[in-house]
Amino acid sequence: MAANARAAEVAAIGRILTEYTNLEVGLLHCVQMGIGNFDLAFKTMFGVRGETKRINAAQDLGRPAYLGLGLEADFDLAIDAICHALQIRNQYAHWTWWDDNSGELAIANLEPLAKDPGVVSDLLGLHVFHVAMPLLEEQQEFFAYVDRCLAWVNYEGRFLKGKIKNRVVQKPSPIAMPALYLP
Repeated sequence: MAANARAAEVAAIGRILTEYTNLEVGLLHCVQMGIGNFDLAFKTMFGVRGETKRINAAQDLGRPAYLGLGLEADFDLAIDAICHALQIRNQYAHWTWWDDNSGELAIANLEPLAKDPGVVSDLLGLHVFHVAMPLLEEQQEFFAYVDRCLAWVNYEGRFLKGKIKNRVVQKPSPIAMPALYLP
């Protein structure tokens, strides 16, 4: 990609990629506060490699604690939201992106073409998708929403357990999961 071509979009993707790790740490804190054992939560989640495995481990470990507090629906919502955030993150982390002179940033997954049993002589067979700043901004706002969901479940669980005396985090209003790319 030429220098500065689609620079705003690339910067937004960089923020999405770096923010995802913070969401995993937020999930860790949510789970560890639910179960009351940082060591177990940390080692269960980060003792496995792969984001989906971490989310699944967090869900298996944390859901029973939040079920007991009547927060299972909120915990499940946060899990669904972080799973969608992971889909967003993965397309930028594992796909290729470039300026195709369409006015939008082009993105494509190389793996399906690589799995084609026929001879691949170029990249013209890629299924190309596009993203633009409004969608990237919506995805960034969704990441912030996921963070707020995890924090709310964490702190509401603390409140219900009597670990804190006041509700310190407001329950976020639901927002729609953004598209992965433009239609």
